[in-house]
Amino acid sequence: MGIKKLKTSHIVFTAVMWILALLMLYPFIMMIAISFRPSGQAYQPLFASGIIHTLRSYEQVLTHPNFFDWYRNTIVTVVVTIAIRLVITILAAYSFSRLRFRGRTLILAFLVATMMVPGETTMVPRYLYFREIGILNTLWSIVLPEASEVFYLILLIEFFSSIPGDFTEAATIDGAGHLTILSRIFIPLSGPAIATTVLFSFINIWNNYLDPYLFINNIETQLITPALQFFQEQGGANMPVQMAGSALALIPVIILFVFTQKYFVQGVASSGIKG
Repeated sequence: MGIKKLKTSHIVFTAVMWILALLMLYPFIMMIAISFRPSGQAYQPLFASGIIHTLRSYEQVLTHPNFFDWYRNTIVTVVVTIAIRLVITILAAYSFSRLRFRGRTLILAFLVATMMVPGETTMVPRYLYFREIGILNTLWSIVLPEASEVFYLILLIEFFSSIPGDFTEAATIDGAGHLTILSRIFIPLSGPAIATTVLFSFINIWNNYLDPYLFINNIETQLITPALQFFQEQGGANMPVQMAGSALALIPVIILFVFTQKYFVQGVASSGIKG
């Protein structure tokens, strides 16, 4: 009786998960479908009859004179930002998790408190500051604000704190310094957490729309997500072309997720992140 009830609940749970998965996948499927349609049939139902399929939208995207510039700018911004973020976050996480210094709790509490401030409230001060130091219309206006993120700091602090202290003590007895302990013990053991940080950072920075839209006005310097707005016609947005551009913009994110999925799941499970 118990086994039968368990099987029934398992079937119900699996069915619900499949339904939720299909509901989440439907917008992406519709995006791909629209990208292969002419503009006059963009808003037809997914399985409507008489739909014409064409590659014209992808041809229009790929032949745009600035498309590959936007792609390159976004890749450079993401790679540089993640590299700087990892260096800063890993060093800070090690300090907060293993070193004991005056004001440690207060500083960490202040950093956590900054997560409660919406980023939109700092748009105007940032714009004025970037103009003052001369980095408007440059990729540095995107890189520098993203160089550190408290969320990933907390994630790595929690992961570093779970590493047994015996490892640190043994390395210290052997004469290893903090940088040696960090590079030879903590970083190799923290692959899942670091992979989670890289994946989340990549997605957030790659999909960042508001910051480059406000701080970068040059079309040649723009990033891929806000640059999709340039695929418009005189009568308004060309939806199939924008969907084709969005589909092409998703390729790096999908590739990265495929290669880091195992570490991503381990990192989420071990850090206690839900949702």
